[in-house]
Amino acid sequence: MLRFVVRRLLLMVPVLFGLSVLLFIWLRALPGDPARAILAEKATPEAIRQINELYGFDKPLFQQYLIYTSRLLRGDFGSSPRTGLPVLGTFLERFPATVELAVSALIFAIVLGIPLGYLAAKRSGGWLDRLFVAGSLLGVVVPVFVLAYLLKIVFAVGLPGPLHVLAFLPSSGRQDPRIDATHITNFYVLDGRSPESGTRPGTRSRT
Repeated sequence: MLRFVVRRLLLMVPVLFGLSVLLFIWLRALPGDPARAILAEKATPEAIRQINELYGFDKPLFQQYLIYTSRLLRGDFGSSPRTGLPVLGTFLERFPATVELAVSALIFAIVLGIPLGYLAAKRSGGWLDRLFVAGSLLGVVVPVFVLAYLLKIVFAVGLPGPLHVLAFLPSSGRQDPRIDATHITNFYVLDGRSPESGTRPGTRSRT
């Protein structure tokens, strides 16, 4: 088992190297000047020269790749041209939201998918099996952005009549904007359960 894990870890080295080369080539093959893309309307000749010197765009591609990989190995992913903040810090700040979304989707799929699959298998060829198959195909065929918009209407905006009770989720963001909660780990579910976190006076917690 240990040899298998070590072998897999060693195989990751050439894979990551190949990905870094492909990503670097792809970014450099994009049309346009990266300095002009960063500066936008502030793209004066002097500013372009400074950006090229700062990021090494004026160097040969081989040297640019060495600079690129050396920064990656040091954990330096650069700064966002839009916000000016370190990319790694922004990634670590927003990564918990991705984890929570993935875990929630996995739990939803297990809790709902396994029982429905069992019922469909028990009644293979029946109307229940056809209904579940049609529902699963509909979920695959419908574009994600369309399905997300429809779910937002149902569970955030609210449908008219008695179905309005289904609208219990915020229409944007990860929590109700009226809540001013303290988040320690940026995992909102864990922070809501932590005794060190909570809402400020005059607010209420959703968790």
